[in-house]
Amino acid sequence: MRNRTHFLPIENASVGMVLAEAVKDAFQRSLLPAGSVLTAENIQQLQSHVVEFIRVSYTDERTDEEIAVQAAASAHNVMEIFADADLSQPTMAALFDQVLMYRSA
Repeated sequence: MRNRTHFLPIENASVGMVLAEAVKDAFQRSLLPAGSVLTAENIQQLQSHVVEFIRVSYTDERTDEEIAVQAAASAHNVMEIFADADLSQPTMAALFDQVLMYRSA
């Protein structure tokens, strides 16, 4: 099985989620290390430190075929969004690449 990561607002965090990366406060002090399993107390502490987002890791249970279908659908959607964009412009091409990568993850 593969793992995936996902950014989510701290208010959507739930007990048992696994941190994909360390959580730091506004002063870059480590609050929780990567790999920590969230508890109700952890979530409350992160909220009290005004943490807005966390990155969690979870098992991707999709088959290779499901992943390919979803990636193709995402690519199609991004192509529609950028249909009228001039992708010969470096900035627009870079934005397109980033959006495609984000939507395909």
